[in-house]
Amino acid sequence: MMSIKKELTVDVSQETAFRVFSEKMDLWWPRSHHVGKTPLVKMVLEPKAQGRWYSIHQNSEESAIGYVQDFKPNSHLLLIWQLNGEFQYDSALHTEVDINFTVKNPERTLVTFEHRNIEKLGKVIDGMNEGWSLILDLYAKLASVGKLQGEALKIYQRTILENPCH
Repeated sequence: MMSIKKELTVDVSQETAFRVFSEKMDLWWPRSHHVGKTPLVKMVLEPKAQGRWYSIHQNSEESAIGYVQDFKPNSHLLLIWQLNGEFQYDSALHTEVDINFTVKNPERTLVTFEHRNIEKLGKVIDGMNEGWSLILDLYAKLASVGKLQGEALKIYQRTILENPCH
């Protein structure tokens, strides 16, 4: 079983780290990373078990990404990624994005991330490690600072300007 693993520490409480990931994904998800036919307007993760994970685009199109399989407030998210190696939605495909939030101290949280079963995605996995690094770096900066600023803001803005399809 192949996976991409990441570990990062954010300088916020476990509750804040979890909420920024689960409820504020739209504020940190790069606009360049989407599967819609038109530019990304909003990234949505419904913060509950069986909640949808999807994006909304300029033409009001919704593009499914997957869903929330497990939702344990403040400690754990298990997301099901249903985009194939061509970044097309496939309801039969299930790869797991497992995120754990562990208290290091009251204002510091360890976030462990693992995208499992990625061998099902084919050659695209070569670039996914870099993609997840960018995405999680933007998340960590937003969680720790409360807003994107400096170099993180420039990276985020550049993803809006470049706006490739994924």
